[in-house]
Amino acid sequence: MNSSFDKICGGNCTLYIHRNFRNDTLEQALLDGEKKLSERYRLTAVRSSKFARVYKLTVRFNDVDKGVYFKQYLCRSVWDIIKHFVRANRAERAFKAAEMLSENGFDAPAIIAMGKFRYDLYHTTNFLVTLEIEDAKQIHQFISDSKLETRGRRELIRAFGRTVGQMHAKGIFHGDLRLGNILAKQEKDRWRFFFLDNERTRKFRRLPGRLRLKNLVQANMPPPAYMSNTDRMRFFKEYWAQNEKTETSKATLIKKVLKKTRRRLDRKERF
Repeated sequence: MNSSFDKICGGNCTLYIHRNFRNDTLEQALLDGEKKLSERYRLTAVRSSKFARVYKLTVRFNDVDKGVYFKQYLCRSVWDIIKHFVRANRAERAFKAAEMLSENGFDAPAIIAMGKFRYDLYHTTNFLVTLEIEDAKQIHQFISDSKLETRGRRELIRAFGRTVGQMHAKGIFHGDLRLGNILAKQEKDRWRFFFLDNERTRKFRRLPGRLRLKNLVQANMPPPAYMSNTDRMRFFKEYWAQNEKTETSKATLIKKVLKKTRRRLDRKERF
């Protein structure tokens, strides 16, 4: 565990808390479980997958109120229980991936705490607590925002293509690069991106082609009403500038991405 975190044990819970965000009330609530957390803080449910529960709450650190997200990972199947015997749990994997992203120059929400409950040999749960990114929104919210001027919108798409290109050039695959999992924030004359849901994010010595394709399709899923083919070309131009040594030719890769994206959008529209 990162040396910036203190370890606290209480009851069935093992908690790691960042030294810059110590708060007795929060720590005790996390040690006592989700029910106690809801008794001590006002929790606002946030939309998430069926295999996680996410809440937003406000916590006071050093006399300043901060927005905080609590994410509890739920057991998806018996196979999940078996996997936890041989590898890190989902919260631990998300923590390590966030560290890896930071080490390679990319952003993820700051982690305040990580913990796990062990009720018996087979019944465990784990959670992550992260700091809210102020003034940030999901990328697709910016892309579909009619109030964002054309120039800013185009620069957002270019900057995102450049950032994904840099990630792939370093061999990094994001576990789910759909635009709802990336927050964007405009800082002066540049866009900054924060990557969420990192438990499946990994770094390879050389990024496998199938994972490159998967990420690029996920990133291009906004429907044509919000992201035109011209916009997609802006994305790819910046992406390719970072990946010129890729074995697959530029034209071949773009053709594969657009074909698979159209197929997925058509299927999504039918359902």
